[in-house]
Amino acid sequence: MIDTKTYQLTSKKYRKIFFFIFGRSLLQLSPFLIVWTLLLGWQLGRLIALYSLIALVILGFSYLILTFVKNLEPFFSETQVQFNDETLQLTSNGKSSSWRMGELKNVIIKEDYWLVYVTKIKYTYIPHNIFYSEDDFKKFKTYINA
Repeated sequence: MIDTKTYQLTSKKYRKIFFFIFGRSLLQLSPFLIVWTLLLGWQLGRLIALYSLIALVILGFSYLILTFVKNLEPFFSETQVQFNDETLQLTSNGKSSSWRMGELKNVIIKEDYWLVYVTKIKYTYIPHNIFYSEDDFKKFKTYINA
């Protein structure tokens, strides 16, 4: 297993990730709303689309506020990644979780981090600057097929 440096997610980075995922959800909802508008006619479809967008925005901001109200200490705790060609393991607060590399659902590549989806909706944040060497960085990038 190849070890990495420990890292910690900040609330600023968390908000950035949240709004990225929120915006992506809005974009995925747009074709559905356009089809509703076309199927139900302009007047009724426009109302459904407008109310759906308003509801999504309200739910998104409510979720964001809720996450800052409840205790997110475990989420913002120091985390270390260990990996090899078969396994991705995260250790946080003395607890380890591991996943097989082939079972990762999706990897979203951003300029300074990855969002590695271990299930369809659960992701883990892995920054690019946690590797001890460039070789470890390239191996990890190859293993997650990014």
